[in-house]
Amino acid sequence: MASGTALKTILQIANDANRQTVVYGIRVSFKGTSSTAEPVRTVLMRQSSAGTGGSSLTSNYGPNKLDPGSPSSTVTCLKGPSGTWTAEPTAGEVVWAQEIHPQAGWGEYIPLGDEIVVAASGRLAVVVTAAATVNVTAQLYWREGH
Repeated sequence: MASGTALKTILQIANDANRQTVVYGIRVSFKGTSSTAEPVRTVLMRQSSAGTGGSSLTSNYGPNKLDPGSPSSTVTCLKGPSGTWTAEPTAGEVVWAQEIHPQAGWGEYIPLGDEIVVAASGRLAVVVTAAATVNVTAQLYWREGH
């Protein structure tokens, strides 16, 4: 999806009221056209509101189980950006941040014991701010019920 040039939520996960999750991995990649473009500020942040808009992930894109024998996910996933968010979710704590070249990507696994906890009824999102519009793909890896 295209980033636009303002702060944009690219991917948001939200827990139900009865379960927390832990995020243990993130991948973000960009499909920019300029080798001299400024890096894209990419953050993983808690959000205190769902915002208005966002759209459900396309069929087969998630939330998907890595183990087909696992129970179905209870996490809700929304994607943006641009016209799909009529009001951005309310920003909260930043728990991970990188400056990533818009013709590159970044993947990181978080060590056991240091995972990012998303509380019951909590939200966590991949949010980008780019100097020029660039296409973005984002993935989060999590375990539920922790």
